[in-house]
Amino acid sequence: MNPGKVSGWDDVFGQEAAVGHLRSMLLRGDVPHALLFTGPRGVGKFTTALVMSAALLCPSGDADGCPSCRRVAARMHPDLHLLEPEGMNIRVERVRELESALSRKSVEGRGHVVVVDEAQSMTAEAANAFLKTLEEPLPDTHLILVSESRDSLPPTVVSRCREVRFTSIGWRELEEYLVRREGLPREEARSLGRRAGGMFGRAVTWARHPEAAVYWKRGVECAASLRRLTLREALERMESCRRALHELRLEEEDEGLEAYLAALDRKSAERLRKRREEEASRRDKRARRLAARDFLDGMASFYRDIMLLIVVGDEGGEAVESMLLNPEWRKELEREAGHLDARRVYRCLERLREAGKALEANVDEELVLSHLVTEIRSLYCG
Repeated sequence: MNPGKVSGWDDVFGQEAAVGHLRSMLLRGDVPHALLFTGPRGVGKFTTALVMSAALLCPSGDADGCPSCRRVAARMHPDLHLLEPEGMNIRVERVRELESALSRKSVEGRGHVVVVDEAQSMTAEAANAFLKTLEEPLPDTHLILVSESRDSLPPTVVSRCREVRFTSIGWRELEEYLVRREGLPREEARSLGRRAGGMFGRAVTWARHPEAAVYWKRGVECAASLRRLTLREALERMESCRRALHELRLEEEDEGLEAYLAALDRKSAERLRKRREEEASRRDKRARRLAARDFLDGMASFYRDIMLLIVVGDEGGEAVESMLLNPEWRKELEREAGHLDARRVYRCLERLREAGKALEANVDEELVLSHLVTEIRSLYCG
């Protein structure tokens, strides 16, 4: 699930206007203390936030791939602070920890950079606490908030940030990137882009790390088998998938970090080691959350294809084949389409959306997934 290291501006694709605006700020030396990156999910906002952070913390004033930039890419720079949701929210305790960290002198002397991913997930209490940091910015401190929409944030927060908008990436643009930059054959690039839902980050991760798509594929396999399994077998299958999610661990690349820690004073090294452990835990949780999303999206893609076959039928011909997300499952899709009508397929997709929201809200995974299986199997009989 590791999407690879962010090395520089070239890793940001399809956002020429946003990147040009940011690089112009750096060149002129007028970067505001607070930036707000807005735009659709999966188009590179967080990646750009890391590259911008590298530039702000780099001795050269740009993201040039130096040791400082590599530490930012590994999320282990002592002066980079990440706020991300744990479960569904960013809680006020994390904001208090941030305030404490920002009150200390920066380790490398170029100030602090804060990246708040999914900023809209801050609780009301956390947002109020964070507002104080926005209203009374410390010297040499830059804040970058990442959110899909400015409307999902309190106006008091938005008004204190300079917004940088990111745009959707078209299917053809994504396909061209996968062909030219990732070296995929044309048909594979087109298919992968469709399965990734057009989300650039997910598509690149799957292209670079095919093993990362295993959870999406397991979702397809699970959906294809549900009707033929007994309830007990279906629950066992789902429990096996749930355990696999919990076994997911990401390998950490040191890239000279231990030598860097040894060169720091004792207190700074201890703080960074603690941050390293906390980040590893958050990274694994984040990866499991993405894997669970991939699993449910894989299931949904199977029912989406069934709906396509039901609605279009045999009249679609080759056009239907080109629109299927899972053409290799054509026989199974046609078989299941014979047991479901459009209304029931729609309800299956609804149940999957509800399950996704429940998992995001930290509802017990075993309860959510077992309920999902029971509900979907009942639709075959209802």
